[in-house]
Amino acid sequence: MKLIKKLLFKVLPQSTYLKLLHRSFYLLYDLNLLKNKKSFKYHYMVKKIIQDGDIIIDIGANLGYFSKTFARINPSGKVICIEPLPQYYAVLTHFLRHRENVEIHNVALGREEGKATMILPKSNGMIRTGLPYISKKNETSEHPTQEVNIVNPISLLKSLSKIDYIKCDVEGFEWIIFQELKQLINTHKPIIQIEISTENRKDMLHLFTELGYEQMGIADFQLVKETGEQKEEGDFLFVPKTKVQELLK
Repeated sequence: MKLIKKLLFKVLPQSTYLKLLHRSFYLLYDLNLLKNKKSFKYHYMVKKIIQDGDIIIDIGANLGYFSKTFARINPSGKVICIEPLPQYYAVLTHFLRHRENVEIHNVALGREEGKATMILPKSNGMIRTGLPYISKKNETSEHPTQEVNIVNPISLLKSLSKIDYIKCDVEGFEWIIFQELKQLINTHKPIIQIEISTENRKDMLHLFTELGYEQMGIADFQLVKETGEQKEEGDFLFVPKTKVQELLK
């Protein structure tokens, strides 16, 4: 499979290759062929968590592997996709343009509005599509870079009447974003699905405790209360204490 991907990456235009990745993912997803892979457990579990009519924020929407699912199961609600890379934004727009419940923003979230540099890691000559990240100050890299626009999350999201669910995958930039989102989280108390880098883990767990959240996990395709720090890699799920029992029903 890796050899096939590498060949396709070399011979296809980038836009075609990225669209092919999206189509391939949803072919396997819809056939339930990814259901037993730990890295895709939340892609299936969100069907049990999301309620039709929810307002969902997808921060770091990437190629839309969650965004399209959110849109499918939530036709009466709204999905706000936030993706800074123009080539990924183009994929999202291509596959979600006919869905009236989807809004897509070609920006990154951060403390101050302006520009930032994203690093696009390569492995074996191929861009690792799930790993682009905003570079730290004065960071140098041998990998390709790309300039993106940054907006403050409050300015982008403050007009929303409610926020029910936030999914966030921003490769280590989550601490900065959630410092800015604290006000909205306190107001709306959304369920939060988030990938947390090792360096931010302690601070993020403390932040969610302060905000009145409990950590939950998945066992045998069921939501359960998490005991202690999550051991496996992947996303964390944080639920407001007031919503835990309802979610466990």
